[in-house]
Amino acid sequence: MKISLPLYGLAVLSIASSRQAVAQSTSSDTTLLAAAKSQVAQHYTAHIQDQSQLYNGPEYFNYTRYYQEVQGNQFFGTATAQPGSVYYAGHYYSNVPLLYDTRLDQVVVQQPTNLFTLRLVSEKVSRFTLQGHTFIRLTKDTAANQDITPGFYDLLVDKGVTLLARRVKKIQVQPSQNITKASFSATNQYFIKRDRVYYPVKGRGSFISLFPDRRRELQQYAREKKLRFRKKGLEDDLIALVNYYASLPQ
Repeated sequence: MKISLPLYGLAVLSIASSRQAVAQSTSSDTTLLAAAKSQVAQHYTAHIQDQSQLYNGPEYFNYTRYYQEVQGNQFFGTATAQPGSVYYAGHYYSNVPLLYDTRLDQVVVQQPTNLFTLRLVSEKVSRFTLQGHTFIRLTKDTAANQDITPGFYDLLVDKGVTLLARRVKKIQVQPSQNITKASFSATNQYFIKRDRVYYPVKGRGSFISLFPDRRRELQQYAREKKLRFRKKGLEDDLIALVNYYASLPQ
């Protein structure tokens, strides 16, 4: 049987390599181990350098410590940092312990090795995800001369027509018998973005008025689905109506 020259050469090299591997000394193994350790160290250093920009902001001070009694908290969802992702200074970071202070409109990161918390520079945050929600930042230029203020908004629907929610918490402080009490209350503001313009939406009427060409279909759908647009279920009803509008032929 004939063996082609390339295959024959490969076989010879394979045999030679095997013999050489068997004959390797302990010093060679040590060299390989040292190289492996060096590579791990380089990857670790690169990771730390990449994360250093994220964990290089000013300290976030939990101002509720000033009060002896606190009802609720200032954060979106839970007051415990949850894993999320963030686009910060043009870089994407995943699995980052995050909090979102909705009173200050401030994104907070927790150091992965301790409980120390830092404030991200808001102007460097383009978007972040937290507890299944995606928040985007509207800049001063984006919100200029419109009925919407710069800051972070919860992106609820983005299907040609965009539905946003502004999550806001307010604090009420009340002195009481030698102690100071603080309580937080949450409100939501909703906006529709259409043709690069943001419109505040407070119910069915203000929503449907933005789409006069689809008024009949939207009203019929709202009746069929029994969308009441009351305060408790307003968000779910708006999401349903936006999704329905997006499904209509354009």
